[in-house]
Amino acid sequence: MSTTDKRAFGSDTFTLKPSPEVFERVRSFLNEQLRHHAIDCESIYLNTINNIVDQVLTFSQNLLGLGMDTLEWGTVQSHNDWETGVFSKPSTFQDSHRMHQFAIEYIEQLMRDLLDEAKYKWMV
Repeated sequence: MSTTDKRAFGSDTFTLKPSPEVFERVRSFLNEQLRHHAIDCESIYLNTINNIVDQVLTFSQNLLGLGMDTLEWGTVQSHNDWETGVFSKPSTFQDSHRMHQFAIEYIEQLMRDLLDEAKYKWMV
């Protein structure tokens, strides 16, 4: 059994360090999951504000970056949908750029699916 196999199947902690191969696998997996939406993972952004009153943007990341972080940290982040939204552009919280077809729960489930895929099917 390889080191990756032991990490994936031998414990509850699983992480994958960024590499070109992991990057391409994440991109491929996410784009396949999004195919029926006719959009790619680099065109979907999770944008976060400090609070719902001030709405100062504090973080912006595309879905591919979130997927890479998910594998590197070995966990799926939970997001508060009052302060984090799914958008078609980075660094905005304007409703005109909000992607209403993608709920935060959908994105979190997509990250759980990615983590499971990497844990149990990839031989990196």
